[in-house]
Amino acid sequence: MRYKIELAYNGSDYAGWQIQPNAPTVQESVDCALSTIANTNIETMGCGRTDAGVHAKFFVAHFDGPDELPADLCYRLNKMLPDDIRIISVQPCSIEFHARFDATLREYEYHIQASKDPFAPKTYWWHANSLDVEAMNRCAAMLVGKHDFSSFCKGDAPNNNPQCTVFKAEWIQKNDGYFFTIQANRFLRNMVRAIVGTLVDVGLGKISEDDFRLIFAQGNRGEAGHSAPAEGLFLTKVEYPLPKHN
Repeated sequence: MRYKIELAYNGSDYAGWQIQPNAPTVQESVDCALSTIANTNIETMGCGRTDAGVHAKFFVAHFDGPDELPADLCYRLNKMLPDDIRIISVQPCSIEFHARFDATLREYEYHIQASKDPFAPKTYWWHANSLDVEAMNRCAAMLVGKHDFSSFCKGDAPNNNPQCTVFKAEWIQKNDGYFFTIQANRFLRNMVRAIVGTLVDVGLGKISEDDFRLIFAQGNRGEAGHSAPAEGLFLTKVEYPLPKHN
């Protein structure tokens, strides 16, 4: 039977979601707990990969397991897993459901704070300089639509396809800092952090709006800004088509 699992995690102490040979990952922790409870080997498939240090307020995975699992599975998993991983729900789903390939929208948030918060370390980028949010938003608007995002991709694009469709890209200024939200059908490796780093350069006046437009069009990662630190990035939403009813 196939199951859909929803979870959240603080990625500070992990080398990302996906299992790595010599580093702790969220997937490794979840698979180990599931396998122990089910008394069989369980391997999850996530809705995507998150870089080392990146967080998820909402993450989706699927796994194939026994037809019968404990009714209090969520409780047992949360008891077994470390405090920085929370299981939200585990539900049976269609055998055809695929957490990664069926997703139609993913949303990330990036958090920049103007002052240090000692009670929430490694969950934001501390950036004390003022940013020109209006200029950043004018550049962010250029990202909306279907475009080649090679300028913001680390390494080769998956399946040699650098095309992504961005539905929303917007900065909001709050009392304690700046928040960037971006929604797209898919994201390339390091894409959000590269976009944020480049847009912050716009906000600082290091590059102009025309510079940003040219960087985006050229498709050369070396011309864009540095990647923003991982600790400020959160996966916040994953959407799927509505289930079909016979």
